[in-house]
Amino acid sequence: MTDAHLSGLARELREKGIDCETVHKLMLGNEDSRVKISDPEIVKFLAAKKSITLITLDNELAEYCSTLGIPVIRVQDLVSRYINESRK
Repeated sequence: MTDAHLSGLARELREKGIDCETVHKLMLGNEDSRVKISDPEIVKFLAAKKSITLITLDNELAEYCSTLGIPVIRVQDLVSRYINESRK
């Protein structure tokens, strides 16, 4: 699941055959990202699911998830890992 800032990524991943939805689609049943979903609401939703991995750019949201054992991928971590490995 992507946060609201990465809705385009969810679409692209689906096109590549990866099961990925946006936070709005999973929590509200639509893609209207104009509706605000707070971090606590997202964390509560994910804590109840446990099988959904969050993909985010949001450091604070990622930290909340990590603290509660919710699977999370920070895009920055992937980018920095890629850059560091390409330097070797």
